Amino acid sequence: MIEHFSSKNFEKELIGYCIGCNCGCKFIAFVKDNKIVDVTGHPSDRLGMGSFCTKGIALVQELPFSEFRLKESNKPNIDLNKDIGIYVDRFCTEEELQRAFSFTENVYSNMLYVEKPKTIEIENIPDKKVILNISEPSYYDVMLSRWIIDAKQKGAKLFSAGAMFTNITFKANYKKLIPPSEFLSFLENIKNAFEIGHSEDEFINKFALFSTKLSDALIVIEDSYIKIDRDFVLEFLKYMKEKYNIDYVITGNITHWPVKNIKEHLKDIENHEIVVNVGDMFRYIPDDKLETFSKKDILSLSHMANMSVNLSKYYLPRKFFIEMDFTKKTAFLDVGAQAIFENENSYTLLDIIPNVGKNTSYTKSPKQETTTLQGPTLFMGHSVVDDMGHYSRWLHEIEPNQYIYINKSLAESINITDGELLEITTEYGKAVLKVKISANIPDNTFFISDGFDEYQPFYEGVRPGVFAIDKSFIPVIKYKKL
Repeated sequence: MIEHFSSKNFEKELIGYCIGCNCGCKFIAFVKDNKIVDVTGHPSDRLGMGSFCTKGIALVQELPFSEFRLKESNKPNIDLNKDIGIYVDRFCTEEELQRAFSFTENVYSNMLYVEKPKTIEIENIPDKKVILNISEPSYYDVMLSRWIIDAKQKGAKLFSAGAMFTNITFKANYKKLIPPSEFLSFLENIKNAFEIGHSEDEFINKFALFSTKLSDALIVIEDSYIKIDRDFVLEFLKYMKEKYNIDYVITGNITHWPVKNIKEHLKDIENHEIVVNVGDMFRYIPDDKLETFSKKDILSLSHMANMSVNLSKYYLPRKFFIEMDFTKKTAFLDVGAQAIFENENSYTLLDIIPNVGKNTSYTKSPKQETTTLQGPTLFMGHSVVDDMGHYSRWLHEIEPNQYIYINKSLAESINITDGELLEITTEYGKAVLKVKISANIPDNTFFISDGFDEYQPFYEGVRPGVFAIDKSFIPVIKYKKL
């Protein structure tokens, strides 16, 4: 007798890969009446999943069939002889990125370009003896959390550091809050501790001690921190690998394609005659540029009726990954998958940009600007709330309000308490938000989740573009209680 992995009444089983995050879990979808009634992780997944996260369930089972999904279209006839720029996001497939770069070197993204995102195969993470985690894997790379915890349960010494206590922090043996303005010094102090064999910082001292003693260490770091100074952080990781054989994995919003970031190329994007936006570019556009961009010839491909769709002249429904044949390459996976559902009323970049082989070369290492942080800093970071998760009935009620989080020390200096209003200003703009005091935030740091700008989608919230464009950390010019 064959036992199935679902107790639901289904007609057929379909197998696919989820690319809702970089982990790329293999799944089984149980289908009846051309709709998924249940989904689970595939037990033969090479990474040993056998289970499936709620985010993956939402992206496979819920969102493709959601009533909030963009259904109508307004498609232009694009003149390929005009100056065209392309924006891509983390859901783009390898085929779409290849097509974009074969057409033009003017490919923009909020993703971080990293040539070598790991020095270890992911399935070997649970065997590590020491792990320093500087990330929130629950946001982008959900199952990475499991691999790290697997290592902890096998006896690894788990260290967690950063500008916010994350889910992993509460499983860690040692934890440390780091004000963003001190992060580069923190890395430099780690290097010094290994060189001289000691540090005044007990957290760093123990990490160096265990790493040296057990000789099998790993650093997990997310894109947000690398964006502070890309060259400095990548050089640090390279140095620790070459000198002390400490492996690393870069997690988060990354790509191996040399995309140009938005902050340094905002004027270039504005000057293109046509912009093809695959994702939600408008969430990163400053307020004073929104009207200008909304008047441009911009075509947005989107899963949902988000801000970019509402402000674009042209728009098309975008295929979900279960609706297309695709290849996906990240730090965690290199997979190919076939569509398990058909949707003729949806598109990919391949339907917009023809394969003309127009571009023969592009900049291998696009300029990456550093961010000088001194004193009060705004951290627009990842909570457990996904940027599309709000559309899912599974995830609606995580937190219905957007807050600005500060610690008790900063709150006392401002003489402000929970629920009161705080106005905060950066070089790009200002906004007013309710305060929530939290012990999970370091001194001189204001944290805002970047996942609320498309809430449900009726509440716009405060977008990254208001404060930081596509940066995660940005200096605060002033702040005051209202």
